[in-house]
Amino acid sequence: MFHPMKTNLVARFASVLCVTAALVACGSGPGDATGSTCPTTSTLTYANFGEAFMQDHCLACHSANGPESPKFDSIAQIRAASSDIDRSAAAGPQAVNTYMPEGSSVDEAERRKLGEWLACGAPE
Repeated sequence: MFHPMKTNLVARFASVLCVTAALVACGSGPGDATGSTCPTTSTLTYANFGEAFMQDHCLACHSANGPESPKFDSIAQIRAASSDIDRSAAAGPQAVNTYMPEGSSVDEAERRKLGEWLACGAPE
């Protein structure tokens, strides 16, 4: 049996859901540069920080076999995309960027390390 009120309610709910999704999508994207700097005392390297960070938070999507670009399989690829990574996932004195990784939480302290490591040129 057809229920016009029920059908109308479902249509309204679907419309609200679509508008909400569109508004959320409009506000998402990479943020501002973090303004991270490389302290002279920095000890962060690919070996002791970058490799694990990328493996744990990025390579499921941004590897040669993953669906997303840019790719982060090599230190050269990471360095080439460092400003995008900074604006998407790092933190520093001017911004805390949480656009990436999707569906995963990375604490701010790790994001600040990422910003520092990138600001130092992503040393090996």
